[in-house]
Amino acid sequence: MPLSPLAGKLPPDDILIDPRRLERVIENVLDNAVRHGAPPVRVAVLPRRIVVRDHGPGFTEPMLTLAAERFTTGDPARGDGIGLGLAIAAGQCQVLGAELQLANDPGGGAVVTIVLPES
Repeated sequence: MPLSPLAGKLPPDDILIDPRRLERVIENVLDNAVRHGAPPVRVAVLPRRIVVRDHGPGFTEPMLTLAAERFTTGDPARGDGIGLGLAIAAGQCQVLGAELQLANDPGGGAVVTIVLPES
């Protein structure tokens, strides 16, 4: 049984992926950018990558490595922290064979990249 009604009709470079899981990842990443960042929130869709950038304070250094863990808290002085959003996104990425990368833009703001698996 095909994974999708389009299976067999897509060019060989297209990626077949569970759209519900990918939608959950994108929703959680966007929600995090809106809640913890600042406008504008920009989304770039590139080959095998979806990049979400906000223009807020970005991730603190400890958050860059811990933000995808459940209930991680950030700098108490800043009052920041990340509940389950990025942890769920990271878990869904793992199931999809994708990767969630966290970074700060040199010009300011957080950058979250969803790297999709190779087909």
